[in-house]
Amino acid sequence: MRIVQMSDIHVGSGLFRPELLEAAVRETNELRPDLVAVAGDLTMEGYRWEFEEARRHLDRLECPHVVVVMGNHDAKSVGYRHFEDIFGSRARSLVVPSPQGEAKVVAIDSTKPDLDEGEVGREYYAWIDSEFRGWERGPKILMIHHHILAVPGTGRDVNILRDAGDVMAMLRELKVDMVLSGHRHVPYVWSISGVRVIHSGTVSSLRVRGTMPPSYNLIDLDDETVRITLREPGKGKEGETPLASFSRKPVTTSRFYVEMERFVRYEEMPF
Repeated sequence: MRIVQMSDIHVGSGLFRPELLEAAVRETNELRPDLVAVAGDLTMEGYRWEFEEARRHLDRLECPHVVVVMGNHDAKSVGYRHFEDIFGSRARSLVVPSPQGEAKVVAIDSTKPDLDEGEVGREYYAWIDSEFRGWERGPKILMIHHHILAVPGTGRDVNILRDAGDVMAMLRELKVDMVLSGHRHVPYVWSISGVRVIHSGTVSSLRVRGTMPPSYNLIDLDDETVRITLREPGKGKEGETPLASFSRKPVTTSRFYVEMERFVRYEEMPF
């Protein structure tokens, strides 16, 4: 299965560079992915015209499965109403055919209006469980804007997902393969208890950190391995940098935490 992951487009920012987004779209079409995952922050201020411009660019993608989630900037100015008008539901589940079977993709909105921080929220837990539990036809993929784990090289982290611990416990229990997120503008990959948490940088703005360039991720997975490559839009092969490569077999499971599991099982939490 091949996935292109991009995020933090930021239409409306003075640092938005449409030529970078155009290059990323053109290269994505050449890569012929099974899924394009757009992990939020399409806009800068949540204005309708910003969403409309982002949609015009993303409509050029030829992939039949393009999934878009909201970011914190999209939740400004009551922007969630424009998102729903232009991109549809803020939470969705779909099945994506791939050479490894059928991937289950669950996309959720982790934003809160006008706040930088986010959370999944316990109202989503049962739905996420019902979508992933028992799925054995292919990879399980969660899409969310906010980062579940801290991203190195991004300074002091004050807006990690507020219920990150509960969410990670749930994803481990459900044996989710990948979490695709954005938000911090720095690409990075964690692998914890078999869950690959993959962050993308900003694809089309100069709102970068340190010397990190604008980029998007190319994710290739087969029956044995997950490989993640950073790509700089418009630079072709010269702009490719390997990010990570992992076995798809979990390194640890909840069997190692038998005594503690009763304290952290998300379905038994008192709320």
